[in-house]
Amino acid sequence: NEFFYPDLEAIASTIRVSGADVVLLQEVEIGRLTSFGVDQALWLARRVGMDRRFYATNEGLQGLAVLSRVPITQDEGVLLTSLYQQTGAQRVQIEPAPDAPVTLYNTWLGVLTASESGALEAQTQDQAQQFAELLAWVASHNPGGILGRTVIGGTFHNVPDSPLADQMRVAGFDDPFAGLPIELGATLWRTGVPRVRFDYLWLRRLGRLSAGVIDTSASDHRMAVAEVNLER
Repeated sequence: NEFFYPDLEAIASTIRVSGADVVLLQEVEIGRLTSFGVDQALWLARRVGMDRRFYATNEGLQGLAVLSRVPITQDEGVLLTSLYQQTGAQRVQIEPAPDAPVTLYNTWLGVLTASESGALEAQTQDQAQQFAELLAWVASHNPGGILGRTVIGGTFHNVPDSPLADQMRVAGFDDPFAGLPIELGATLWRTGVPRVRFDYLWLRRLGRLSAGVIDTSASDHRMAVAEVNLER
């Protein structure tokens, strides 16, 4: 949560309340002392009755995870160029129906926290480089630019009117949270800080049925949930 306490039971409860069949998680730890040595991906998977895949980005102890009730058929990951905290991307393919796979890309881009212009510019360039590498990695799995049912999700650490978000729309991805007022679509909730949306679920060839953010204090990044139509 925003006070750096890992309340896994509260996170498991949030997942149950959401009704999600697939969950993308970032900054997951699997043995760091800061989280009491717990394998958080394994703990959550067992608690909510899901399969899991984990991709380490930081010294094998922190990274990205996908939990799924739907059969997982493939998984892999890649590190992204990082001047600061090491980031990466995870690719997991699920098959909710025969011959109807859905490919999920889970990522965590670098933060923009510096107050000095020079440092902020470096962080912005770092984030833009990571984003370009992410899109190139997605393209490498889809020769000719023809994507099937695809979700690109995670923490972008940028706002909906940013150049990164514009590129996703130009690439043909739908934002199921577009048009929601900030009080319904904000994902970053911290004391004394304006609420913003830093976390996204970009959809391609998946019809949106509904979207919203779970009201919980389990994490300072509220859980964004999208319901989709696989028949699109």
